[in-house]
Amino acid sequence: MGMYGERLGRGVTREAARKYETSVTERARRERWQASGCAKVVSRKYGTVVVPHGSNFAALLNAAEVWGCDWTEIRDAEVWRADKEERPVPMPHLI
Repeated sequence: MGMYGERLGRGVTREAARKYETSVTERARRERWQASGCAKVVSRKYGTVVVPHGSNFAALLNAAEVWGCDWTEIRDAEVWRADKEERPVPMPHLI
C-alpha cells in the first residue's frame, strides 16, 4: 500500500495530512494576533481589553480568547480605536 498523496509526487502520510489540516486553525489564530493595528474592546460583562486589530470581528475574537469565553457569548461589546500609547495584551497560551 502506497503513501497518501503518492500520485501527486508527494510522500505525505495520513498523519501528516491530518496534522496539517488541524494546524489551519492555529495558523489563522496566529495571523489574527499578528495584526498591525490595535483596538480597544469594551464590554460591560467582561471589561476592557486592548487587542490586535485586523478587523472588528478579529478584534472581537481576540478579546473573547483573552476573556476565556466563546465569542458568541459577547453581546454588548463595542470595538474602539486604541490610543497610540496603549499596547495590546500578549497572545494567550492555550493549554
